[in-house]
Amino acid sequence: MHPLIARYLSPEAARETLEKEKNGELLEPEERLFAQTAAAHPDKRNELVGGKGKRHLSSDAEAAVVFLAAYAATRAIAEDPALKDATQQARKSLESEGASEDETDAFIASILLEEAFGYEEEVESFDSSYVQETLGEVPALAALTREQVDALILGFEKGAKDDSERTVRAHISRALVNIAWGEGPTPINPEHMEALYESEIADKPEAEMEAGLRATVDFLQVLAKEGLIGTQRLSRLRSQLGDEEA
Repeated sequence: MHPLIARYLSPEAARETLEKEKNGELLEPEERLFAQTAAAHPDKRNELVGGKGKRHLSSDAEAAVVFLAAYAATRAIAEDPALKDATQQARKSLESEGASEDETDAFIASILLEEAFGYEEEVESFDSSYVQETLGEVPALAALTREQVDALILGFEKGAKDDSERTVRAHISRALVNIAWGEGPTPINPEHMEALYESEIADKPEAEMEAGLRATVDFLQVLAKEGLIGTQRLSRLRSQLGDEEA
């Protein structure tokens, strides 16, 4: 989890920073980024500040805290020597494909939220290399067209050894694309895999389950060869599926 997200998941810390800014006090670098983010999103700031003094945050205030923390972290990685080049390239690729500034911010924030909360194991440190790899996936994803996706699926089907495997490959690949990329290509994440498993693999006879899992892993490997999934992501997703070779 990025340190800035970890710090500002606490509503008290968030409100304290905004109070310091209001009083004209000197802000630390992280506080400055958070305050800038809150100023750019006054609706979220108002949700957070408006709940001051209440014992429990409303759902809207809780969402505002997470939103502001994640978006502040997107500003932080743009200044991080290890991540600023990858962040800049990811932004340029999204903008070149017509994404607005808000859409670009949301895309990058989603990457940081996935790193923070997307996996079952709790990791206190920030996995900078994983975020860097994921940012590196963005140019290929941003440029991906429907025609290219269809070609990938068709090639995957043709690689089957028989009609039975071809049918499973066609079904699984199309299902995953619809789940993960129904609203445009994004990094394939554990939520996508869980949705695929629940809808297309779970509760099937054992042989069908094994065939579905095998087709899923094979398709992920195809996407990895195309630069649409990084090596670390591929390993994590395969492990999620129980693939012992991950």
